[in-house]
Amino acid sequence: MLRSCFRDWPNAVIVRKLEYLIALAREGHFARAAAVCNVSQPTLSAGIQQLEIEMGVLIVKRGQRYQGLTEEGERVLAWAQRMAAECERLREELRDRTGDLSGTLRLGAIPSALPLASALTMVFHEAHPRSSLRVFGLTPSEIQHGFEEFTLDAGITNLDGKVHRYSHTHPLYVEEYVLLSHKGAKPAGKSPLTPADLRSIPICILTSEMHTTGAAFREVFGEPWEPAAPHIETNSLTTAEAWVRSGAWSAIVPASRGPGSGSLADDGADFEITPLQRAGEPRSVGIAVPHREPASLVAAAFFEVATSEKAGAAIRRLLPGAPGPARKRAR
Repeated sequence: MLRSCFRDWPNAVIVRKLEYLIALAREGHFARAAAVCNVSQPTLSAGIQQLEIEMGVLIVKRGQRYQGLTEEGERVLAWAQRMAAECERLREELRDRTGDLSGTLRLGAIPSALPLASALTMVFHEAHPRSSLRVFGLTPSEIQHGFEEFTLDAGITNLDGKVHRYSHTHPLYVEEYVLLSHKGAKPAGKSPLTPADLRSIPICILTSEMHTTGAAFREVFGEPWEPAAPHIETNSLTTAEAWVRSGAWSAIVPASRGPGSGSLADDGADFEITPLQRAGEPRSVGIAVPHREPASLVAAAFFEVATSEKAGAAIRRLLPGAPGPARKRAR
């Protein structure tokens, strides 16, 4: 990215070394970073050593394997990432002068919102057919890290308590949690289920980084909750749904993984969804654009498209009752 902007500059070689550093920090492995940069590992290692000489500081902690960056290296990396982000925005701005947006949108989405991300990016691609897309399934903390590291342009993530970090937000839906189970695998006649009901059910839950245990259960039940042993914990919605398919387990999953989302619940009559009794505050999920100056044109274009009526109609097909475009919010 940097090299394509500055290939005619006298210092283009330094720019290439900065690209090596960005790749190494992202991959955490010399060989993988070299593969990403399409060079040999010795070439990448030599380039970073030359960068250290030119900068006059030690950038990479020394060892047989990659052990991270020094404090000075972190500062060089942050500068290189800002430079790369500014370069991409310059290219977007120059392309936008022709009225033909053709940059790459880098979108992070929490796993439960990936079906929604697909719907929104389809609408975006129709509006800007020359633009490319990179969509990543990430946890909320990973999305925030992507914003800070300039590796993401926008996200579909939890908004509660975090809107001050963003320049624009738009709520899409309130995340509810439900019990997904094989028919007959849960106590009959119980709906919605209470925390006490769940203690008698062999259950699969998502790990804490997926924001479904601990504090998130307090939002659902109004109190902390831990499943009775034995239980299964996983950071994969697909894995949780596979355990349900076995017939021996039920799983607590976001309601956005219900019918129409392409999840296990779409398989038909063998599976059912049971609401959970809510006593806590709801969790809002929506679009977030990080605060940056100057703003990313491709992120602004995605936000405009994703909060349009056409996008709202696509969202409501997946999530009946989701808010319309009038609730977009600037910070």
